[in-house]
Amino acid sequence: MSVIYHAHVYFLPEQIIAAEKLHARLRAALSADCWMGELIHREVGPHTQAMFEINFDESLLSEVRALLEAQRGELSILIHPELSDDIEAHTNGANWLGKELALKIYTLSRGE
Repeated sequence: MSVIYHAHVYFLPEQIIAAEKLHARLRAALSADCWMGELIHREVGPHTQAMFEINFDESLLSEVRALLEAQRGELSILIHPELSDDIEAHTNGANWLGKELALKIYTLSRGE
């Protein structure tokens, strides 16, 4: 059974145009097997900045990571596996591209 990964692409208010351009480029470049959400212009869940999310299968991890690294500019990106333990996924399981941002870990659960 393969693991699903999430990539969270963060942006500040002054980075909205860069985030919109990256979102459009990624929508055109990513595999049809990737799901990409719209820009969320507020903090949500453990995320302390506005962001958009990409969900993809583990088999696409290297491809998606390389594309994000090449295209991200100054934007920070969190990549993590989807685990039953959300805290583990967002801490020890997390990889950052760019500056690591603080997360509201207290909003996450340990799972079963």
